[in-house]
Amino acid sequence: MHRAEIIAVGTELLSFSRPETNSLFLTYQLAKLGISVVRKFTVGDRNQHIQQALKLALGASDFIFLTGGLGPTNDDRTREAVAAALGLPLSEDPELLDRLRRHRDRLGLPLSSNYRRQASLPEGAETLPNANGSAPGLLIRWKKAMVFLLPGPPHEMEPMAIMEVLPRILKNRSVAFQPVELLKTAGEIESRLDERIEDIYREYSDIETTLLSSQGIIRIFFCWNGLDDTTLARTRLSEIKDRVRERLGDSVFSDGDVELEEATGSMLRNRGLTLAVAESCTGGLLGAVLTRAAGAADYFLGGVICYSNRLKVQLAGVDPELLARSGAVSEQVALQMASGVRRLLNADIGLSITGVAGPTGGTDEKPVGLVFVGLAMETGVEVRKLQLSGDRQTIRARAANLAIDLLRRSLL
Repeated sequence: MHRAEIIAVGTELLSFSRPETNSLFLTYQLAKLGISVVRKFTVGDRNQHIQQALKLALGASDFIFLTGGLGPTNDDRTREAVAAALGLPLSEDPELLDRLRRHRDRLGLPLSSNYRRQASLPEGAETLPNANGSAPGLLIRWKKAMVFLLPGPPHEMEPMAIMEVLPRILKNRSVAFQPVELLKTAGEIESRLDERIEDIYREYSDIETTLLSSQGIIRIFFCWNGLDDTTLARTRLSEIKDRVRERLGDSVFSDGDVELEEATGSMLRNRGLTLAVAESCTGGLLGAVLTRAAGAADYFLGGVICYSNRLKVQLAGVDPELLARSGAVSEQVALQMASGVRRLLNADIGLSITGVAGPTGGTDEKPVGLVFVGLAMETGVEVRKLQLSGDRQTIRARAANLAIDLLRRSLL
């Protein structure tokens, strides 16, 4: 099996507030080609550290991926670090420079010296078009390895990986499709989910089962490790996936690349239902996640960010006496927020979130991570109480996803 290593570049990725997700995407895509990711690094924006990570990977793997650090700012140093590690000179590419100049002209902006750095290429590098940003990706063929330099933002990296990277790997290496299946779940705790399905996947010694949890979503990967028999692999993978799906029931929302907001949005669209949201501790994140799905305007009307108690009363119709009695973070307030925004925007469904995202503001009675999600529909109202862990951003992201999951389950 071919080996790969991933080097995620970015000082922000070493902080508590910015999770690194590019490697998860790349690992899944590479597994389908029979390429095993054997090591991952996360390094800051220091030339020396990027070089050290790359030198460790060289000679040990067939494919090396560096994500991040290709932009125009002074802390984008991947291009220079890779050139130094490989002993390659950097030179300005006229065609790429012209492309960057035309891009800036369309925006009515000058081509600054920092921005111009993106036209510098290590000798022999091949550029990879970036359909969603200015920084091109790069491919450097080094001895027997293919070294890919990819942008850091996922909305740039993921399309580039699919459209530019994978075809080049298939064209230039003797890789073959590696059977792999995927289930996506929401509303589960990773340890409990593992306990629920452990007896199933332990029966399949020829399949490696991996759970990856992120912000309330758990992805279950089934990777074939048995005989080189495509028919057998597909049969066994289909069998284990069906058994796990049956065991987990409504927790499963997708068996492919469909995200939670897309699956839920399709249900709303198919039923001709409209949705409005009222948010407190998530501060607009719920609406942002919902509108990541293309065509969300078909069903999502909008919402209110009623962070203060005054706006909870004025916009979401919460009873001020209830606020004084129960506090903003309570089951009753969540329900009134959902019902109120439903009336305000004349929507079929109202969805609300109120909670303590932290790191301050928690009490013994209402600790950090306590969140209430309210749901109001023609058939009635419902509330879900959550006790979430993690830093502020993690709590907010998990709350948004779990609110969408509550909505999804109500539509089943």
